[in-house]
Amino acid sequence: MARRYEKSSGGVVYRKNWKKIEILLLKWLNSRQQEEYVIPKWKIEAWEIAKDAAVREISEEAGLKQKDLEVIKFITKLSYTFTAWHLKNNPVIDKDVYLFLVKYNGNDTPVVAKKERFVDYKWMPIEKMKDLDVKFDLASIVYRNKPFFI
Repeated sequence: MARRYEKSSGGVVYRKNWKKIEILLLKWLNSRQQEEYVIPKWKIEAWEIAKDAAVREISEEAGLKQKDLEVIKFITKLSYTFTAWHLKNNPVIDKDVYLFLVKYNGNDTPVVAKKERFVDYKWMPIEKMKDLDVKFDLASIVYRNKPFFI
């Protein structure tokens, strides 16, 4: 079985809405055509550093202007392995994902990248994160970093 390594970067994007903190979640169709909520992230290009890739990917996937995205801090690096059943020869992929806390300072409505299988978005109040099934145990990542939501 083929094996490969990938690096991705993305962010926990938040905004303040009347003193309430909301997290941007994108609704995505997985390879089984099931909807799930995810945060914006994808591959780091060869010429990029993780922080720049996070801002670019958030902008591309959520349709937000890069100038309105402020990286507050690096949060964590997640590492996992999975079998890519949807790819030829079903390679095993070892993946590192670099996550940043990113404040959205704009007023535009997100426009999700339909060509990337995104179908919608939601600004989720931070206090409701624990009620939502999101990969990477996003709720605990958000709560551990709550003091940095400035």
